Amino acid sequence: MLTTLPIKRHLFSKRKLFSKRQLLSKRQLKLSIKLSGLMLATSLFSGCVTLSEFTDSGDSFTLSADASEEMNAVNAAMNAVEILYQRGNKQDLAYYAPSNFELALKKREELLGMYEDYTPNGGNWFSNSGSEEIETESELFVQRMNKAFQAKLLTEPLLITIRDHDEFIQSVDVDGFESRFNKLRDATTQFAALIESRGTGLGLEHQKIKLERDYNSLEIDMIKRKVLRLPTTEFNLLDQELVPESYNKALNSLYSLERLIEKDPRDNTVIQQSLNASNIQIKQAASIAKEVVWVKSRIQTSAERVVINYRDHLSSLNSYLGTEELTALDFQSQVSGIKDAMASKISQQDKDKVLKDKNLRSQLAELSRLLTGQDMSKYSISQQVDNLIFAARSLVDESIDIPLAQR
Repeated sequence: MLTTLPIKRHLFSKRKLFSKRQLLSKRQLKLSIKLSGLMLATSLFSGCVTLSEFTDSGDSFTLSADASEEMNAVNAAMNAVEILYQRGNKQDLAYYAPSNFELALKKREELLGMYEDYTPNGGNWFSNSGSEEIETESELFVQRMNKAFQAKLLTEPLLITIRDHDEFIQSVDVDGFESRFNKLRDATTQFAALIESRGTGLGLEHQKIKLERDYNSLEIDMIKRKVLRLPTTEFNLLDQELVPESYNKALNSLYSLERLIEKDPRDNTVIQQSLNASNIQIKQAASIAKEVVWVKSRIQTSAERVVINYRDHLSSLNSYLGTEELTALDFQSQVSGIKDAMASKISQQDKDKVLKDKNLRSQLAELSRLLTGQDMSKYSISQQVDNLIFAARSLVDESIDIPLAQR
């Protein structure tokens, strides 16, 4: 059976095999066959091209059955190499079996070079096509890949925590930590290669624990920088001598935040809550510092003016609450009275809302009784509204069904 492949228009009689023209044709023929083989292999890998696309040209030559069989075997071998290589990439063998996978990659590069130079023989043109070497080397590639897959079974359980750190660190801004991170990744590769060569054992546990500890330390340092950079900058602007008490409160809040990060750098909810609290403490300290500066400037001239100033603020609040009589009291008494007034105002608002709801429920219940003849007062407002809407729609539908003369 013959397979037809396209080449340029250079066909010559066997009778002129050793002529100068025939020698030139040989070189062109070799290149054309190689390119055809590469195109066919690409089509096999991608599934995007069929053999019929190569056979629709009148400019073609025919391969013998032996040459065709040889080419199919080579293409099948290279196809198997590519499939296994892609599978290894998906299973991340470069991480879990670096030594064996690196050797497999070198073997694959050699195979690609051999395949590029390959020309089908079939006993007609050349003494050695290279097909046997390709098939042999492809078998060695498969063996090496199988070793890599087997090595992953050993390394993955030991690297699971380390890999988790690695993936988390890559999700954070690594800028400024590249050197530490790259050193850890190199150490991880060496550790995985050691497992490949020695297998598992007690001697590797110490290295595993050390790597996990170093990754965790890097993770903590990166989150600290990310979370603490801005609040620390603002904290450093505070004047400790001016507001020592507020300064210490803000400092303690930052210490608490730092301890939370060290405990669990991934607990973003708790870290964010602590960060918000620290920001409030720092902003309060900054505000208090401004007021302290103002108070000190006033006390030098009039302490009475300081007292009048803060009482004026309370006075405006008393006016809003209708508790002007409180302005005659001292500061602490005014604050206490304002709290009581606010609680009473909120309570009254709640009572007004309950009363309004009660009146609305009564009105809705009466309307429902007129439309449906049923007592809906025991239902909530939303339920009564839904029932009224349903009843109104029913009345409309019924009126449509009644003849106009009977309405």
